[in-house]
Amino acid sequence: MLAPGTKLRKALDDIVKAKFGALLFFVDDFPKYENSMQGGFRLDISFSPEKLYELAKMDGAIILDQDGTKILGANIHLVPDPAMPTSETGTRHRTAERIARQSDCMVIAVSHRRCIITVYYKTYKYMLSDMDFLIPRVSQALNTLDKYRQNFDKLLAQIDMEEFGNQNQLRSIVETVTKGIEVLKIREQIEPYLIELGVEGKLAKMQLEEIIADIDDVLVAFIMDYCNHEINEEESLNILNNLRSLKELGPLVIARYIGYELTNVTQLDEIITPTKGYRFLVYNARIPIAIARRVVATFDNICQLSTANIEALKAVEGIGQKRALTILDTLETLKKRRHF
Repeated sequence: MLAPGTKLRKALDDIVKAKFGALLFFVDDFPKYENSMQGGFRLDISFSPEKLYELAKMDGAIILDQDGTKILGANIHLVPDPAMPTSETGTRHRTAERIARQSDCMVIAVSHRRCIITVYYKTYKYMLSDMDFLIPRVSQALNTLDKYRQNFDKLLAQIDMEEFGNQNQLRSIVETVTKGIEVLKIREQIEPYLIELGVEGKLAKMQLEEIIADIDDVLVAFIMDYCNHEINEEESLNILNNLRSLKELGPLVIARYIGYELTNVTQLDEIITPTKGYRFLVYNARIPIAIARRVVATFDNICQLSTANIEALKAVEGIGQKRALTILDTLETLKKRRHF
């Protein structure tokens, strides 16, 4: 509702430029909150940026419907419960925070001195960022994200090269999971900025989607591959979500989440069982996950799969001539790349 390009944001920006103060109260039902209102006058008119701008010249609050499509009242003095807690010091912002807490509705306060737009909703408070701050911040974050994604892809490529020789250390697996989760966390930091940028963030959003692409699915398949016991997609996703929620991502913590109970970091140097092959089958050979599970159940790991012939592959339900040849050709390509 408040992103650049919306009518409401245009009105707020015009109010800020004119150095007016404003207090906007968004209600689902006007009579329901009349006990918290005094004076002013009732309106029932369609919203437009120009109307809101003109009404902001008066001192009182402007009442709008919940969707911001109608202006219901203007120049109204809001009288919230003084017992409601507030951390604000200015009169307008103290009123805004208390009314938001009391009504569970959205309230917007525009400071005429600091030219800041503050949104209150229930117990939440958020100050809208200036475009001159947001755009460079998003650009910097996207550049950082792109570098992290490139490093993540390099780690995956290195692991691909070692899988057939059974040379992967647990340390490499943990580092790859760590880097992938860092990519996801950077994405989480960028997304609210893109929402706030609105139409101004369209290109940045396209760039974000290009960088992160299928990283969630790749990580889920990767954890399924290297978990110390057999898990399905849902269990792998739960592990990933739990790791994302952690503030500290230590290597031993990640190792334990994927089934390796280690007591010291030197144990990370141990060589682990070859990958089961989910990521190879789904993302390299383009085999549906349901069929990939049958292949893994048959061949156990990618080393055994790499020695299979076309007839052994075709014996797996769902694998016909075409898919069997695709798997063998893809395996051969990866082997050649490894030797190269």
